[in-house]
Amino acid sequence: MNVHWLIDADMFGHYRDELVASIRSQGYEVNLIRPPQPPYRWDDVGSSYREAFPKGRCVVAHGDIELVTRIASEHRWIPGAFATVKNFYCSSYYCHFGKYILNRDYVMLPFGELHRCQDFLFRVVGRDDRIFVRPDSPLKLFTGQVASRKTFDADLEFMSFYEFPKDSLVVVSTPQSIDTEWRFVIADRCVVAGCQYSNTGKMDQQPHYDAAAFELASTIAKSEYQPDPAWVMDICKTSDGSYHLLEIGGFSFADLYACDKKAVVAAISKVALAQWQQQST
Repeated sequence: MNVHWLIDADMFGHYRDELVASIRSQGYEVNLIRPPQPPYRWDDVGSSYREAFPKGRCVVAHGDIELVTRIASEHRWIPGAFATVKNFYCSSYYCHFGKYILNRDYVMLPFGELHRCQDFLFRVVGRDDRIFVRPDSPLKLFTGQVASRKTFDADLEFMSFYEFPKDSLVVVSTPQSIDTEWRFVIADRCVVAGCQYSNTGKMDQQPHYDAAAFELASTIAKSEYQPDPAWVMDICKTSDGSYHLLEIGGFSFADLYACDKKAVVAAISKVALAQWQQQST
């Protein structure tokens, strides 16, 4: 059985062609599919992506989170997608990786309670009258941001712009000063690729990483808890020179930035084929 890749043609345009070339160079089949336009949800127009490969094939999807989570839930292919979204909620993985996490001193509470609890939050995890707030969910209806006492009402209004549900959990922690961020791809408990994607708060993709960042990523990758057979993690370096786990995410919907695409394809395909062989016997 060969490994097949299903690529969302409208996502990750900055490396899509490189990824496709890497897949084909290793003898794997790849199909590109475009989401329904203008813009419809898959439920509005049917699920044409199902026609990309016959049922039961070994397939890895990479693209928009809506598409890959649909594929993962349908079990039409094996593995279909590495996208077990529930495992990438902070409330799911913090208890496993807590000692490595940048925002290790945190409070989780419903978004609708932020205003009522503001005095408590600024007192317990605040620094210089500021707190950091991010969604528990990996879907990120708003990007994690720093909120200030002086502008707290306006900050909350900004976070709720996209109708963020009041009962959805958020993580509140002490603001940190981050210098550099790296993304690492994990497959079968090993770091198989990595790259820098941010420097001093600005997007800066480079195909290299610090040895200390790689060492921390490797340590975490070997942990007993594995959110998926293949996943990604972000490691950061703070202004005091220390390294921490920033967050983790699903491989199939994660940006690979400047990671070595050939190495990624080889490792992910190997894990996917092993899953197919195990579940097809």
